[in-house]
Amino acid sequence: MGILGKLFGTKSGVEKMQRALAQGSYAEALHLGEDLVAGGDETAELTESLRAASEGLARLNLEEAIRSRQAGNEALATEHLQLALSQARSPELIKDVEDVVDQGRSAVLAQGEVQPAGSTGSACGGCAPAPQQADISPDDFPDLQSRIELIVASYPVEMQQRYLSRSDSFLRAFLLVHEGEDQQALPYWDEVPRGERDELFLFELGCLYGRLGQADKGLELLRQALQLEPGNLMVVDALLSLLLGQGDRSAAQKLLQQQVARGDNLAFCYARQCELSSRQQDRTAALEAARRALGEGYAEPGFLVMAAGLFEAEGLMTEVEQLLSGLPSGGCSGGVSLPLAEFYLRQNRELAKILDAFNGACRKEPDNPRWQLRVAQTYLARKWRKQGLELLGRVVGDPRLEDGLRIEAEQLLAKA
Repeated sequence: MGILGKLFGTKSGVEKMQRALAQGSYAEALHLGEDLVAGGDETAELTESLRAASEGLARLNLEEAIRSRQAGNEALATEHLQLALSQARSPELIKDVEDVVDQGRSAVLAQGEVQPAGSTGSACGGCAPAPQQADISPDDFPDLQSRIELIVASYPVEMQQRYLSRSDSFLRAFLLVHEGEDQQALPYWDEVPRGERDELFLFELGCLYGRLGQADKGLELLRQALQLEPGNLMVVDALLSLLLGQGDRSAAQKLLQQQVARGDNLAFCYARQCELSSRQQDRTAALEAARRALGEGYAEPGFLVMAAGLFEAEGLMTEVEQLLSGLPSGGCSGGVSLPLAEFYLRQNRELAKILDAFNGACRKEPDNPRWQLRVAQTYLARKWRKQGLELLGRVVGDPRLEDGLRIEAEQLLAKA
């Protein structure tokens, strides 16, 4: 059984994941789900929750990319775009991300420059399934170079050149991976010339074996890749994800400590240490790691929500508000983010603003009764007793309301 299964039991783990999802803590939900899968809990509900968490992260990264581009930071924008491409699952969201990638490419090409850079990403996505490219046939490779150019368009310029200069065997294997045909890609990886079997090859093949359930092979190859390039963040991320998927928390902690000792990827490593300490319910260590990650400038939205939760438990309300104020609102007209709105509701503050946020969430997610509950609670906080109780009475009987929220609603009704 996975770590969370050992600590809390599967049912509790699923509930925690669903709660994290409902709060918009997509990174936390994804890690919780990965632990549950590692423990053998592969229900349809869990699969859908994992998909929702990955999609949620992709949307957050897409929004960050757009904001970064508007601020003139194209390098940061393309980092977020690469993450969004690795996380997106639905064809609609993949297209949205690709459209933004294309907009950036067009803008740069119009200036007569090289295509824009992204992050050191690949089809691995932390050993998660690669996004689908529906127009590519795994049995046919017409116009191979241009297809690869489209895939690596959001990579850094130096990484684009490294991929584009590879042999046909490498490129065909890489293309099949992006088609989701991992098993069919293996023979092509075997044909890659010895001279190309560097850390990039080891990384791609290690991630592939991780996705195919051959964790020992995957770990061995990723460790070899990290030996060749010790500070490579994409290798560190993939190796860490695979170790945690295997439940090897000790090796994961050691990997993070080694990176910190080298001075590599400090913000990322501190953030992941915070997550691991939180799962172990070591609040002191989690708080220390969160502060260090924030000090290094780490601002991934899911992490900010998790850190805010740690600070709130310590009564550090000013810090909580500062963190949550940095989150995107998710709406076109601005306003407060949903995690910040829920914080304000607990503080009985900014009731007009948060009512707008919750009503917007109801329109965006009409099948999620969480936001109807929050609207009802805001009505009651504003002394609109009749409307609040009427809505509360309806939502408490909604079978889609998760158990923790139902208890919250029932307790509120009992006091009314």
